Amino acid sequence: MKKSVLPLLMICSLALTAVAPMVSLADEVDSKIQQKDQAISGLKSQEANAQSQVAAVQSQVASINEKAEELLAEQGTLRETSANLEKEITQLTKRIEKREVAIQNQARDVQVNGNSTSYMDALLNAKSVSDAITRVTAMSTIVNANNDLVKQQQEDKKSVETKKAENEEKLQELQDNQVELEAQKGELVKAEADLNVLQTTLAAERATAEDQKAGLVKEKEAAVAEQARIAAQEKAATENAKKAAEETAAAKTTATTEQSSSTTASSEETSSTDTGSVTPPSGGGSQQVTPPSGGGGGQEVTPPAPGGGGGGQVTPPPSTGGSAISIAAAQVGKPYVWGAQGPDSFDCSGLVYYAFAATGRQLGRVTTAQESAGTRISVAEAQAGDLYFWGSPGASYHVAIATGGGGYIHAGDPSTGVQYSNVGSFTPSFAVRM
Repeated sequence: MKKSVLPLLMICSLALTAVAPMVSLADEVDSKIQQKDQAISGLKSQEANAQSQVAAVQSQVASINEKAEELLAEQGTLRETSANLEKEITQLTKRIEKREVAIQNQARDVQVNGNSTSYMDALLNAKSVSDAITRVTAMSTIVNANNDLVKQQQEDKKSVETKKAENEEKLQELQDNQVELEAQKGELVKAEADLNVLQTTLAAERATAEDQKAGLVKEKEAAVAEQARIAAQEKAATENAKKAAEETAAAKTTATTEQSSSTTASSEETSSTDTGSVTPPSGGGSQQVTPPSGGGGGQEVTPPAPGGGGGGQVTPPPSTGGSAISIAAAQVGKPYVWGAQGPDSFDCSGLVYYAFAATGRQLGRVTTAQESAGTRISVAEAQAGDLYFWGSPGASYHVAIATGGGGYIHAGDPSTGVQYSNVGSFTPSFAVRM
């Protein structure tokens, strides 16, 4: 019995020995999966935080756009006010010139005749007292009118100077605001680009972690399946051992009974005949049990290659082979929208960016960055294809593409959109040779 049961016990021991590492492996994989879940959760949290930052930047962009629209509307009002002011100044200037002539004539008359002589003549030439009073009153009225004329002349001149100074101050203020807006636009564009890179990176890391987690899940499933197979093998081995033990015990009982009966019969026969030999039946031998084939270790699972997430990238217009001037000319008539870079609307630097990108040349998105695209030159040196800039170098606020002969194409303002113009109507501060 001991010999027949021992192999089965060894099989059970081997099965338990095989199951133990599989249980340990499954636990280890579970731990790795939990770690990946935590990593994925952390990355999702970072993505959400990055998205909130992007939303904040976009809100700032919207605020800047709103401020730009207000500024552009204020510029339109200022241009209209300036035009009316120029008309008023022209009219005042003409009136001043006429008054100047009258005042000079009166001054010469006073210098020749003198006010006292004029009054004396009026009194001497009067036909009566009432006529004298009338003459004196008339002369007094004329003198007062002349004084009022001189006073009005002085006030008009002062008004002209005040309005000119106020207009120049307002224009300078608007120019300063434009410079500030252009700088803010550049900073916001950079911040938004940085946050998009962060989002893309986090998405790629999360995708990698999720792919690795999927590989670990498959590895765990394989380990669990192997564990179940070994457990089934162990159960079968245990049932076989039990059955063999039961068969061995039954065989032993049968053999003992047969041996006892044979011994009793032999004794009786010996007693009666005292001759013969009795051979006891052969006892049950040991049973060789062949265990079921074992199979097995763990299955190696190779996780899929990590996936790299991609983020949205602003793609410039495809190269058309045309010149920046021809590209910009094709946009003439399209509306001006602050911050727009085509293809349906533009601001000044957006038009330049779009036109040169279509030729395969990448420039900065804002005027201050576009200044560094070439060599700074004077306005008079500019040729077709060069860039005109308004404002100080490093703090420019407007840009246009030179078409030659002092002409240029630019996205002016909401009232004009993309149009042709020339240095005579709106003079640039400097130019850049492209």
